[in-house]
Amino acid sequence: MRKLFVVKLTLWFLSSDFAQKTKWLIASLCLGCGVSFGAAAQVAAPSPDVQTFDVDQYNTDDITPPKPNPDLYDGLIYKPDAVPLSQYRRKFRDPDSLIALSNTTEIMGDGKHERSFYAAIYSGSTNGVYFQVAAKICDMMRKSYARHHVHCVPLRSQGVGSNIQLMKEGRVQLTIVQSNNNWEAQAGINPIPGARSVMSLHDEMGLLVVRQDSDINSIADLRGKRINIGPEGSASRELWLEILGQYGIKLEDLETVYTVAQDYNRLGICEDYIDAFGLWIGHPASIIEESITCDARVIGMGGPLTQKLVDANQYFFNQVLPARTYSGQNEAISSYGFKASLLAYEPADPYVVYWITRIIHENIENLKTEFPTFSSVVADDLQDKGNFLPFHKGAACYWETDLHACDWQQYYDQRDSISQAGKPDYTYMQ
Repeated sequence: MRKLFVVKLTLWFLSSDFAQKTKWLIASLCLGCGVSFGAAAQVAAPSPDVQTFDVDQYNTDDITPPKPNPDLYDGLIYKPDAVPLSQYRRKFRDPDSLIALSNTTEIMGDGKHERSFYAAIYSGSTNGVYFQVAAKICDMMRKSYARHHVHCVPLRSQGVGSNIQLMKEGRVQLTIVQSNNNWEAQAGINPIPGARSVMSLHDEMGLLVVRQDSDINSIADLRGKRINIGPEGSASRELWLEILGQYGIKLEDLETVYTVAQDYNRLGICEDYIDAFGLWIGHPASIIEESITCDARVIGMGGPLTQKLVDANQYFFNQVLPARTYSGQNEAISSYGFKASLLAYEPADPYVVYWITRIIHENIENLKTEFPTFSSVVADDLQDKGNFLPFHKGAACYWETDLHACDWQQYYDQRDSISQAGKPDYTYMQ
């Protein structure tokens, strides 16, 4: 009877205007009587003034779906520097995209509009070999512009490490690194997401520049000498430690070890702070020639122990510096090194990469004559050496490494002319 009375009392309060004000009192009375407020509420009719809300329902009209990132291509951010928006937003597998977004045109002398393309090559410092190589490639593209309509610009950077980081950020279309970087990327040791091979370029040979009074004639003679191995984290420092370790030389075996930038090497030689410095670089290099004027000479890094290092690493190669490359160098010098490696970012337009590959390869003999850095390059090595990552679609098409590598050319028109290499010319479809 007591429970029935409590229920009736609860219903009476809920049906009156006084219910909201005394709701807490009802809960207290019910708890005191051993009845839960929830149990009482189950038998009570809801007030017509109370709006019900279903927590499982919501208005989908109020939810704005996230916008897709227009710079995301197959999981890779692609927003390259120095390339117009209409270029890198082009999707070669989508004909509508090719036409709609390829609105970068030039106004010719006769008032006609002509489609054009852009290639940007990240290289190194403006006084370095990489920048000179990139500039030379772009010069060849300029001279052959009528064939492909690809503008080319060399971009300076802080070197290989910077180039790799820029590619990871999606800011690179093409860039120059080293063949060991190419190998480490494909091996997963130092991955570069989206990186693809284009070709090898010039030799990057290791050479020692030593003072005439240093009595240094080989790597083994460096014990007890003063050398600069480069700053922490630099590529030159890693190479120094590797070659010294191959000869069983520890840093404590040296008289003085400097860890400063390579820009100070000439000062170190000329002011007698160091006995030797080493560079793995394309030759001739101005910093070496300038250092020789301070009573210095160049020697190679070859030898039986160096040969073991080359045999153990696919990205190293035996190399020879031709006689008279530098002042006072009357004989050829044997050494070792790697290849400069031209990479392309996977989302880069295959048309642009195809023509970069083609123009370099078709003009390699002229390049060797005009640019001494390429004097020791063999044409077949451009494809055969130092390319460990898979080829980019554009390069694979030119090298004919895959039956389907040229599928993208269905969106391009074939011209009637045939090049000396026996390959038809292609131009962007109008």
